[in-house]
Amino acid sequence: MTWLGRFPRRGPWSLQRKLVAALTTVIAVVLLVVGVVCVVTLRTSVTTVVDKQLTGSMAAFSHSVDKYRDGTPVAVPGVDPNDVKPLTEFGGQAPGTVIVLLNDGVVTDSAVFSDSEPAPLNSDAISQIEGSEWTSGERQDFDVAGLGDMRMESLAHDENLTLVAGLSLAAANEAVVRESMVVSILSLAALVTTVISTVLVVRFAFRPLSRVVTTAKKVTDLPLGTGDVALSVRVAEPDTDPRTEVGKVGEALNHLLSHVDDALAVRVAADRRMKQFVTDASHELRTPLAAIQGYAELTRQDSDQLPEMTEYALARIESEAKRMGKLVADLLLLARLDEGQDLHTSCVDLADLVVNAVNDARVSAPLHRWAVHVPESAVMVSGDSERLHQLVANILSNARVHTPPGTAVLSALTTVTDDRGRVTAAELTITDNGPGIAPDLLNNLFQRFVRGDKARSRENDSTGLGLAIVSSIVDAHDGEVSVDSSAEGTVFHVRLPAIGSPDTATVAHRRLPTSSVTRR
Repeated sequence: MTWLGRFPRRGPWSLQRKLVAALTTVIAVVLLVVGVVCVVTLRTSVTTVVDKQLTGSMAAFSHSVDKYRDGTPVAVPGVDPNDVKPLTEFGGQAPGTVIVLLNDGVVTDSAVFSDSEPAPLNSDAISQIEGSEWTSGERQDFDVAGLGDMRMESLAHDENLTLVAGLSLAAANEAVVRESMVVSILSLAALVTTVISTVLVVRFAFRPLSRVVTTAKKVTDLPLGTGDVALSVRVAEPDTDPRTEVGKVGEALNHLLSHVDDALAVRVAADRRMKQFVTDASHELRTPLAAIQGYAELTRQDSDQLPEMTEYALARIESEAKRMGKLVADLLLLARLDEGQDLHTSCVDLADLVVNAVNDARVSAPLHRWAVHVPESAVMVSGDSERLHQLVANILSNARVHTPPGTAVLSALTTVTDDRGRVTAAELTITDNGPGIAPDLLNNLFQRFVRGDKARSRENDSTGLGLAIVSSIVDAHDGEVSVDSSAEGTVFHVRLPAIGSPDTATVAHRRLPTSSVTRR
């Protein structure tokens, strides 16, 4: 693993963040360049002023040396031509000025001028000056011991003498530092103001895009997969102006939504026609199927007079007619449930209904081990009693048909309460310890005409509509159904909205052997 793998990868930046970061970076660079230029310009200006002052000091120093320190006497009224005057007594020098006289590189005299009396240089400063190389007419910054930064200039007076003059840079450095602090503070304030302003401006500019995103999210929340859905959500007109980039996006999204709406209308119409066809076909098939079954039963009444082959054929016709009649009935039920029909809503005690359904399954499949756990009090739901019974019966039938004899099937009913202790939902769990459902069937288990494969043994034929009916009944009652399966068994979960429990005196008696019922 490389060192990059040690750091978590961050997600991509949003467009708003990119714009704010880019503008902030550009403005920060501009402010930095402007600040550096201001400080450098100020430094140059201050250095120019110091150089002019240094030129004046050097001129006065050179004139004084010519007057008082040269070996050739100068005729000056009132002055002894042979008098040698020390540098500390030279006049015309501003405070902070340093003058030094070198003879063959050795300091012979020096003076430091201040607001008080002038004084010679200290020994450390003298050693520094003697150890430096001086070129006539050259200016350089020099850190003099005890005096700080100074701007110094040298001048060859004759073959042996060298004049050195210097001015303190303390005031100049202080001005540069002060200017740097002012520029830094102003730049930082400008940068912060720019960032805040940019964030506000970008957010304001992206409001139309946020509204377009909100519209798209509303569409994703619509149940477009099923039902008669009219896709009426659109981007508002102010956000569809094609003269702006966001307006182009909004306009394109509206065109897309209109296209999807038209496609959905076609799909819904085709689906409605198909459902109507299934309903009409189921209605039309029930009568001839009943007639075929009736004539087969009537003919078989004289089975003693019929050949054996004819008797067998009539028995098969009767059996297949019953099977086809059941398939037609299931298809008709699914069509009616899809249309929201065939439901007679009332208050139903789900606990009593589950017990009765398990009792029926126990009678029809005595080789399985049936058990049921329900609350002692009633669990009331609003729904169609006959359809809810069919829901439970179909799941139990699925466990009976697709598991071998001896399989244990447990039906458990519990209630879900809210923070105030009120019953809000009823949960039915039907568990078997059979061989389980193939993983590739789990995602499509509640679709129509889905049959189990060889992973679950099957003794009886199945139309593949039982669990589809379960799903339709649950949806019609605003509930949820799911399934979990593994090699250790299968668990069906059904949740239905509850409406509370009536007086226990109104609860019907649950007819099931007490050894098979657990009341809590």
